[in-house]
Amino acid sequence: MKSCRQCGKQYPDSEGFCETDGAALIAAPDIAGDRLTTIISDETPGEQSLECPVCGGKALPGEVRCNYCGARLRVEGSEPAEPALSAGAHTSQNYSFGESLSGPHEFGDTPVHIPEPDSPRRGRRVFTILGLSSAAIIALAAGAWFALYLGNKHPSPQAPPTPSATSQPIVKLAMQEPLRVLGDITGPPPRDADSLLKAFEDNKAGLANAYSNTLSSDPSTSDGMVIRLHILPNGRVDNGAVKISTSGNPSFDAEIVEAMTSWKFDSINGSGVTADYRVIFAPSPSAAAAVESDLNTKLASLSPKEPPEYAFSPSGATPAAVAESSPSSMPSPTTAGGGASAMPSTAVAVGTPAPAAEPTALAGLPPAPSAATPPEIMPARPRVRRPRRAPREMAALPPPKPPLIERVNSELRANRRLRRVHAYTNGSVVTIFGKVFDDNDRLMAERTVRGTGGVSAVINNLTTDTQQWEQNQTLITQALQNAGLNEVRVKVIGRDAYLSGKVKTQLDRERAVTVAQAAAPVKVRENLVTVAIGNIFGF
Repeated sequence: MKSCRQCGKQYPDSEGFCETDGAALIAAPDIAGDRLTTIISDETPGEQSLECPVCGGKALPGEVRCNYCGARLRVEGSEPAEPALSAGAHTSQNYSFGESLSGPHEFGDTPVHIPEPDSPRRGRRVFTILGLSSAAIIALAAGAWFALYLGNKHPSPQAPPTPSATSQPIVKLAMQEPLRVLGDITGPPPRDADSLLKAFEDNKAGLANAYSNTLSSDPSTSDGMVIRLHILPNGRVDNGAVKISTSGNPSFDAEIVEAMTSWKFDSINGSGVTADYRVIFAPSPSAAAAVESDLNTKLASLSPKEPPEYAFSPSGATPAAVAESSPSSMPSPTTAGGGASAMPSTAVAVGTPAPAAEPTALAGLPPAPSAATPPEIMPARPRVRRPRRAPREMAALPPPKPPLIERVNSELRANRRLRRVHAYTNGSVVTIFGKVFDDNDRLMAERTVRGTGGVSAVINNLTTDTQQWEQNQTLITQALQNAGLNEVRVKVIGRDAYLSGKVKTQLDRERAVTVAQAAAPVKVRENLVTVAIGNIFGF
């Protein structure tokens, strides 16, 4: 069936236009619109039609606006109620008709508005939104499952933890008699043990740093020391020494003593003191107990007259500082009565009479009047010229010969390549330690010390930079082989590493960098490792 858009009459499917108003017919199921139109019967009289007051166009009863100019129509009497329109309504030329399988309905002469049925598009839109949301949730769940599957199948390589990251080094005082204090003069020492222990706790970080540097080259290093410091009244340390140690490492002893002699204590009024610290250096708590037991055993067999293993004096210590530490040793001038004088007295020769302050008068003789006797004129004594004697010349004393350790250090400081070399003496035997660049500098340092007068033997404990490079290179090579990267080669220069060779996959190329940096304290600067072409294309 077809119906007219204007009057709503029903026509068979073979008709194309309305007989009343000539409008094109449309199929009944395809009628769509948002506005409602009143359907009138054939018996509706023509005088009920409305006329637009603006343009004079005809309009059907029940319409609110003119179809030609859009002006509002005025109806005599009461206007029929207009149904509510939706927010998305179209222009006035779109209409909406009530549709049913039985055709239009008429209810007497009064126009009837048929309510608009619910559109099926709203239901379709709800089902579309639900379908798209379900598909998105399923896609996200599938992606998460696939990522977990790949992560469990190909775990990313992780660098093994280094020994220094697993445990912190231990630097502490011994549990049994950690400190012994002796004064420079008899009587109780002017410094209490609590202030000296507090100074150790405040400056312990520097000792831990030096011990950590030693552990980086040898992780199994442990030592127990008895370190003697002489503290002046003004709080400075004028000298220090390692009285005894368990490991006998001169390089490590020098670093510890040099760090402790730079400490600054509180100033006091009195004499200086000598403090013996028993310090334990251990990589773990279990090793600390063993080191302390070994130190106590060595102390039990130590002779009081045995010289220290290592002695060090800061460059700032002068004889004036030593005199300041013991002011009672300086003699003070005293007076005849035994009291101390404020100023030193002038020496007087024995038997010389003291000069008189005033002339004395002769007893028994009256004073002669000055006006009666003229003054006697005495002849002038002739001047006697005495020959001048040449000043007595005495040969100057030769300067004192400096100690052997000062002469050795001056020879080492004269060479710029040996600035990192240190030495200490045991009689005429000189032990050198420290670090140089290569083996040639190591031999040159030994020859320099042997050429110093008074040296009978030289113990060479120097290490080289190239030796440390080779050691790091060996560690990295072994780590790469253990990781299955046998064709990767490494070259270490200082703290930089350079990789070359070839691997099978890009992941192995990145893993080589991680293994190299974890095996030694280096940083990979150039990664020249290539991936085999056959492995890239999979054949």
